[in-house]
Amino acid sequence: MSTDSCDVLLINAPSAYRLPASSRKDHVGIGYLASVLRKDGFSVQILDTPMLDWNVSRTLKEILPLKAELVGISALQAQADGLVGLVKGIRASGSQVPIVLGSHFPTFCYDRLLVDFPEVDAVVRGEGEAPFLELVRRMASGKSWHDVPGVAYSQDGQVIANTPPPLIEDLDSLPFPARDTLPAVRNIGAMVSVSSSRGCPHRCTFCTIPQFYRLAKGPVWRARSPENVVEEIRYLVKEYDVKHFIFVDDNFIGVGRRGKERALEIAELLIRAELGVEFFLSCRVTDVEEELFSLLKRAGLRVVGLGVESGNQRQLDTYGKGTKVEDNKRAITLLRKIGVEPGIGFIMADPYFTPEELIQNIRFLSEVGVKLSELTFPLGELWVFDGTTILDRLKEEGRLRGDYLHGYKWEPAHKGFYRLYRAAARLRNLIHRPPQRAC
Repeated sequence: MSTDSCDVLLINAPSAYRLPASSRKDHVGIGYLASVLRKDGFSVQILDTPMLDWNVSRTLKEILPLKAELVGISALQAQADGLVGLVKGIRASGSQVPIVLGSHFPTFCYDRLLVDFPEVDAVVRGEGEAPFLELVRRMASGKSWHDVPGVAYSQDGQVIANTPPPLIEDLDSLPFPARDTLPAVRNIGAMVSVSSSRGCPHRCTFCTIPQFYRLAKGPVWRARSPENVVEEIRYLVKEYDVKHFIFVDDNFIGVGRRGKERALEIAELLIRAELGVEFFLSCRVTDVEEELFSLLKRAGLRVVGLGVESGNQRQLDTYGKGTKVEDNKRAITLLRKIGVEPGIGFIMADPYFTPEELIQNIRFLSEVGVKLSELTFPLGELWVFDGTTILDRLKEEGRLRGDYLHGYKWEPAHKGFYRLYRAAARLRNLIHRPPQRAC
């Protein structure tokens, strides 16, 4: 990494969870922040530590010689250790550079983070481009920034949180995200990200997205125009020879017939452009339609990530999916019929999990032709994060354990069965232990 100075250093915090290189993807959110700042005349450097597989020590070694005027750190809750390590390490070095946090974890835990870590100067809550740009402008000019919408901070022992500004209505107005990390992405065979829309109109209880985009006024699902999306893909193909990418949309299809018509137009434009690309997208099982997805396949669609989550109705209802087991079966069967691979998201265990439900899940997977070994977390459990309604429910029931920094655990309703289940999970983890970090 260059040791030259810059106005703003944007960091994706180190993560304790090591992903295979082929499963990593570039942080398009930081890319958008960088491009917005650069358009306004600021110099920006980007450091995506999970992409590089850097731990806190390696990251600090690289960034401390860099004389940035402001450091912005993005983190999900699974990156809490990395976030805290960076914040403390920067201050321990004697640097007084302003530190600003953003993304889902700081958005929902801003009050605790600002109290527990006085090293943090501010938190940007919710969608970041507008408030972060204004914050940087004010700090750079020496003006007061404490009234910037969407910014939270601590003053005289009191945490103050300003109301976030309205969501960006016209996503086409944003410049394409900066692609500084794309060479590293390609070197390790990771996925190149494209964001064609933001938000999701649904309310899955384990997901932070519904609450994240409801902090501010505006429609919870917004989409770029098909022309703008394909223009960016054309740019990636021409400038970087990218042929494989992933739509990182919270929900690619979006809302109703309007969303499906937009997806259809994107497919038609890609076919007409003859770019020879292949791509991955995610959607709800109820979005899968044969005509639309057949056309998307012609355009280059190869894999569809589906939030299947369970093969029994009780779990689907607990997760707030608004779907039926038969919807899951139909979507998987239809995708296979047209030659598109379904990527199955599955939450095997939750606090109310029973032996009968385990059998139902295994039977379901067998019926749709999915082996346990094909799932990312075959014996996976429900993860609980701040900003989700399932956390509120577990807290009310007295089932929640742990804390926001070290991770939450839940108390199972059927303890004997759960102990057996955990024993099986531990056995599998011993057999499939991931390699340790090299740096």
